[in-house]
Amino acid sequence: MLDRHASGVRAWLLIEASREGILRFATALPSARPRIADIHEIRVDGVPTFTDALQQYEREKRLQLSGMQCAMAIAGAANGEAISLVRSRWTISRAGLAAYFGTSPIILNDVAARAWATRSGTGIIEPIRGVDRLSFDKPGRYGMIMVEEGVGAAIVDVARDGSVRVLETEAGHMDFAASNEREERLAKAVRGANGVVSWEMLLMFDRMDPIWASACPDLLEPERPRVLATLLCRFAVNLMHSFGAWDGIMVTGSRAARMLRADSRLHFESAFTTRRNFSRLVSNSTIWRVDQHEAVLTGAAERLAQHVFPALRAAA
Repeated sequence: MLDRHASGVRAWLLIEASREGILRFATALPSARPRIADIHEIRVDGVPTFTDALQQYEREKRLQLSGMQCAMAIAGAANGEAISLVRSRWTISRAGLAAYFGTSPIILNDVAARAWATRSGTGIIEPIRGVDRLSFDKPGRYGMIMVEEGVGAAIVDVARDGSVRVLETEAGHMDFAASNEREERLAKAVRGANGVVSWEMLLMFDRMDPIWASACPDLLEPERPRVLATLLCRFAVNLMHSFGAWDGIMVTGSRAARMLRADSRLHFESAFTTRRNFSRLVSNSTIWRVDQHEAVLTGAAERLAQHVFPALRAAA
C-alpha cells in the first residue's frame, strides 16, 4: 500500500473537486503543519459517478481509501447532506462518503480552502494597498476574494485564543448596483435575459467581449481593464462592510491578478477614497495580493489539521 509513511502512519487524503472535468488528489502526513505530496489527476469525462472516480484513483495509486481521513474542496456551497458539484454532473452525499471512507470527510468550499492555505506559510502574500504584513497572530477579521473560474469570497476570523475559523460565503452572487451611467449600461448589457446581474457576472466579463463596444462605445479597449479594476475595488469595499472585515482583504485568483497589474493599481485604489460611512476604517485597511502554489489542496490539508489538532494549531 502507498498510503502509509515508512513509520506506519496513515496519510490523509485531499481531494480538489473545483475544476471543470478534473478531479485532483493529494496526500499529507498527519501534522499540525501538513505538507501535501503525491498529486494525482483524473479526467472525469465519461466517468459515471463520483464513486467510480474514487475507485479509479484506488486502482491507479494501488491504495485503499477505507479508513483514511479525508478533506475535499468543492466549487459552490458545501452545505447540507446532498451536495451538487458545481462544475460536474455529480451529486454527492455526506453519508455515502462516510460509508465509503469509514470516516466522516470534511467538505469545504474552494475559496475557504484558499483562505485556510494562507496559514501554511507558503506562496506570496504582498500588500498592494497599505503596508501591514498579513499575520494571524492577533484577533481580527479578514476577507478573501477569489476571481478565477468564478467569483467567491470567505471570511477569516481569528479569536483571542489564537484559534482560526473560516466562514464560507457566496458573495459573488450578490446583486450588482451600478454607481454611474457607464456601469448602468454595462450591467444592463451583461444581464441580458437574466433577472438580475451579479458581481460575478461583471467581474468575470471578458475585456475582449463585443458587448463592450455596444454598451460603452466611448471606452477604448486599453481602458477596459481599468474599469474592471475599479469594480474589483468596489467589491472589496462592499465585502469589508458586509463581512465587518476591517482588518483587511486578501485577493487571489488568476483573473484577479490580471486586474491588479501595475497599470490598473491606481484605479483599484479609487473606491477607498470615496466618502462613505466608516470611511476611516476603509481607508486604513490593507489589501493583500495572494499567490499560492496548490492553494486548494494545501488549504484542504490545513482545514483537516485544524480539525485533528485544534489545540496545537491555536498554539502554533
